[in-house]
Amino acid sequence: MKEQRFFIKTLVIHPSDRSTDFLKQIYAGRDFTVENRHRGEKYPKEEFIKQIRNHDRIIMMGHGHPGGLLYSYVDWNIVPLLRKKECVCIWCNADQFVNYYGLKGFYTGMFISEVGEANCFRIKTTQKKVDFSNELFARLITENIDNPEIYSVLKKNYVGDCPVIQYNNARLYYKNEESIPAMKDFNNEPLIMSKEPHIKGITNCSQCLLPDEN
Repeated sequence: MKEQRFFIKTLVIHPSDRSTDFLKQIYAGRDFTVENRHRGEKYPKEEFIKQIRNHDRIIMMGHGHPGGLLYSYVDWNIVPLLRKKECVCIWCNADQFVNYYGLKGFYTGMFISEVGEANCFRIKTTQKKVDFSNELFARLITENIDNPEIYSVLKKNYVGDCPVIQYNNARLYYKNEESIPAMKDFNNEPLIMSKEPHIKGITNCSQCLLPDEN
């Protein structure tokens, strides 16, 4: 029987977007605080900051880029608060955000969840295969969100002949507190993104950046 971790309070930040609805099962029916609102007047930053302070695990999911999570307040400004939390970061190129700012927890690199993204990286696939990849990933996260071995479980079981799964699996990561450098090595300024968006025709992912891999 696998050991479970129980957090006092978990906050889920998952800005509403139909293209990432497959992630909803991760928090459905759980005693988590769930925030689906987009940043703006109906969701003031002061309320967001209070939510972060009042929870000890922050799950952040959706579309994003190296500088943070789209449609949310998750960016370099709240890094000092996130460093005190266990984080789950599931968005495109979240690894650059986590590594640059010295956060801890489970996180993804570039994550293909749409056919258009696969095409951009010259990966031949179908909508059916992408849907299968998304469902398998979300189910495994759902089943292991409190498992301290979540990283190894995902690496072992999120597998298959599908090239999308193979691509995504190679970009799953976990960082514990012991592997984070000393506070003096942390970055505290905005992550400079100099590359052009790599997907021109997909609104939600237009800010995902093309990594150095050809």
